[in-house]
Amino acid sequence: MINKSIKKDLKLIKRGCSIIRQLSPGQIELSLFKSVLNALIPYISIYMLAVIIDELTQNRNTTLLAVYVGVTCGGTLLLMVLSNLISKKVAIKEGMFEARFENYMNDKKLSMNFSQLEDPNITQLREKIIAGMFATDGGITAIVGRLTSIVEGLVSVIIAIIISYGAIMATDSTDSQVISVVNSGWFSLLLILAIVICIFITVKNSKKVDKKVFELYQDGATNNGYIEYYHYIYLEDDHAGKDVRIYDQKKLIIDEVLKKGRLPWLKIVNGTYRLHQQYFSVNLVISVFIGGLVYIFVGLKALAGTISLGAVTKTYAAIAKLAVAIAELSVSISQIRSNNNYLELLFTYLDLPVELNEGKEILTVNNDEWEIEFHNVSFRYPSSEKYALKNISMKISSNSRTAIVGMNGSGKTTMIKLLCRLYSPESGYITLNGKDIKEYDYDAYLNNFSVVFQDFQLLSFSIGQNVAASKEYDENRVWSALEMAGIDDRVRTLPLNLEQSLYKRFEENGIDISGGEAQKIALARAVYKNAPFVILDEPTAALDPISEAEVYSKFNNMVGNKTALFISHRLSSCRFCDTIMVFDEGQIIQIGTHTELLTNLEGKYYELWNAQAQYYQNKQEDSTDLNHIDDNEYSNI
Repeated sequence: MINKSIKKDLKLIKRGCSIIRQLSPGQIELSLFKSVLNALIPYISIYMLAVIIDELTQNRNTTLLAVYVGVTCGGTLLLMVLSNLISKKVAIKEGMFEARFENYMNDKKLSMNFSQLEDPNITQLREKIIAGMFATDGGITAIVGRLTSIVEGLVSVIIAIIISYGAIMATDSTDSQVISVVNSGWFSLLLILAIVICIFITVKNSKKVDKKVFELYQDGATNNGYIEYYHYIYLEDDHAGKDVRIYDQKKLIIDEVLKKGRLPWLKIVNGTYRLHQQYFSVNLVISVFIGGLVYIFVGLKALAGTISLGAVTKTYAAIAKLAVAIAELSVSISQIRSNNNYLELLFTYLDLPVELNEGKEILTVNNDEWEIEFHNVSFRYPSSEKYALKNISMKISSNSRTAIVGMNGSGKTTMIKLLCRLYSPESGYITLNGKDIKEYDYDAYLNNFSVVFQDFQLLSFSIGQNVAASKEYDENRVWSALEMAGIDDRVRTLPLNLEQSLYKRFEENGIDISGGEAQKIALARAVYKNAPFVILDEPTAALDPISEAEVYSKFNNMVGNKTALFISHRLSSCRFCDTIMVFDEGQIIQIGTHTELLTNLEGKYYELWNAQAQYYQNKQEDSTDLNHIDDNEYSNI
């Protein structure tokens, strides 16, 4: 059982070291070399001081004394300078590792299934890993530190044994019974046994503390999540600032952070502090006890005349150092094994399967070769009993314009997420040109889609980079895309044009833009990608009526001969589509053209159309300009 446990620990450490070597080559080796130097430095003084004292009390050769002093100072200085130089290199390597490991973790997050990102268990697992790394100095970043402590302790133990061995084993004949006992091998064994018992207590104490600290911080990962969300996500969002002030959410948020975040986290920190205080208190008592034993042992040896005065200082320092080194070595071994609890969490996260990326076939189609079909597709969101889609069967052909309409929660956006492989159907399947979309390489598949979601996001980068979704971009193509989206004139008025940064999070000269302007840039991004399949989910929800009419007038030019899927609450905007599909409670209940669907007076489409038509008519009766109607008032239709 013990062997299996050790093998498991070694396997975890080996894998952790492999990642460190991959991300920061040479860091482990430099750190271990530095630990050897650090172990050697104190023993130069310990050994040479004994030599100098013996020379002073015996021969008093000034030339030799000068040499001994020079060797002591020079050797110590040389090793310290070398250690400092290596420390600088190690610090650079550590910084490199932290930066690259952050990217390593982000790469994993970005390659995961979209459904996994919304899984609270996975979110909490990631929070536990972060809490382990930054709050307790545990996890993969602690491996090198623990290994260097083990190597330093091991080297120190070996040197201390070599230095003190002669004094411990030295004997002399004497009439004194007490001194005879001290000179006996049994007394030396008793001293070693006492040190071993003290070290055993130290290690047990360390294991107990490490286990409790790990449990405390794992319980606190959720609390830390509350703090991170409210402080670093919600309150840092410029848009949230308006709601906080208008609805006076300050007290609500502060109370929520205190109740669910700060106060529980404070208890964890205080609990950790108490555990460490207990640990250091026990270790202090043990250190004093061992020091006293060594003083008695060395003093009596000197009194018996078995060791010289210089050997007294050397032996005392070496044995005291030996006891400390063995204790630290044992604790370091215990800590690196305890640290494997954090490594297990990390590797559990890194080993999460990425099912959506399993397809191998490269998708290469042109605009005339599309045929997407849903075959009895059903889907429920994780932890939900209600079906978002139920037995959906539909077909989308090349060069077609298809509109999806329906009430909020009818499954329209969910259908898009399944088509884009952000989720997998619970039952049924989706095909592209007769082949299950899962068989296609994930990245190659997505390259064929330009999507504007209703909850799209723009980055705090330049306008050009946002449109191109790349650091490098074709300026002519960007300007063309902006013109198609109807925002090129606005961009030309900006001081830096395409290089103008959005928002002020990173750049002082960044600009804040309206929701409508942001939506136009998102549309331009879809145009720039020039993918053969265009999906627009409420693409004009934030636009004023004039801008909306402008976008629709350019829609055919924008889409060209591409296949387009269009989701909108505004039924009047669906008239240019070849086919309209009406969704209701996760099912397709009607399919047809605008004219065909309006002929069915009992159908859902006619009901929705009539509701919106009556709304406009009522507004006209109130002499209200249609161009100033607030779309949000009927966006739930």
